[in-house]
Amino acid sequence: MFDRQMVAENLRRHVHHLSVIIGERHIWKNKSLDKAAEYIDSVFRITQLATKHQTFSCYGKTVSNLIVEKQGKKRDVVILGAHYDTVPGSPGADDNASSVAVMLEIARLSKEIQNEKTLVFAAFVNEESPCCGTQNMGSMVYAKSLKKLKVPVEVMICLESIGYFSKDDSQQYPFPGMRLFYPTAADFLGVVGNLRSIRNVAALARAIKKNAGIGVRSLVAPEYVAGINRSDHFAFWHYGFKAVMITDTAFFRNKNYHRETDTIDTLNFNSMTQIVKGLYNAFKKF
Repeated sequence: MFDRQMVAENLRRHVHHLSVIIGERHIWKNKSLDKAAEYIDSVFRITQLATKHQTFSCYGKTVSNLIVEKQGKKRDVVILGAHYDTVPGSPGADDNASSVAVMLEIARLSKEIQNEKTLVFAAFVNEESPCCGTQNMGSMVYAKSLKKLKVPVEVMICLESIGYFSKDDSQQYPFPGMRLFYPTAADFLGVVGNLRSIRNVAALARAIKKNAGIGVRSLVAPEYVAGINRSDHFAFWHYGFKAVMITDTAFFRNKNYHRETDTIDTLNFNSMTQIVKGLYNAFKKF
């Protein structure tokens, strides 16, 4: 059962803990990543599934991805992931506590899902600079391990900056001409993929739009298009998996991106609750 009030309260609590109580979360701030991982692990326990800590060394520090699996009847795997680190100097409410919060809520609600395919919920470390695009990205480490084990990943769904919505005509795009075909108001959810993931983009956009009550726009483009590859889904593309990014479009609309002003009071928890509803219903079909 989808309890809207409970979901909204949980989302706010998760974002508050990550962005306010802990604040900026990166390898240069002592214990911040450990504290974030401990909190995420404590929430994962509600799913009554064991959390796997995929630990590795980065710049002389020990860091971890946190992985929870809900086994299905089939071998195919669907992954929902979000990074929990931030850039230095930012509390990272939208980027990316909002996405971690949504992912944690879907994991909690998955207890009620009779899934055919195995569902994986992943909290990734080191998506941000200086590790972005390198083998020190948590998602790179995880995707590489899946490739090595020949895990049959059907699709990886990356949640990236998912809490900033505004009625203002502040939406920007990689190319000026896109404003002729896409909204100018920054109040929709983007579902983005590369050419190989076109069917996954269409299916997810359709499912979320049907159940979320929020505007949804999709984009499929080559991986070199500006902004399309800037998150953890890129790691899965790199290793040959299909992957999709779900996003509020981050720096294309949010003036607080990577700044100290990326705070909890700038987020729209009503829209985030709608996103959880849409994704939850989409996951019930896996």
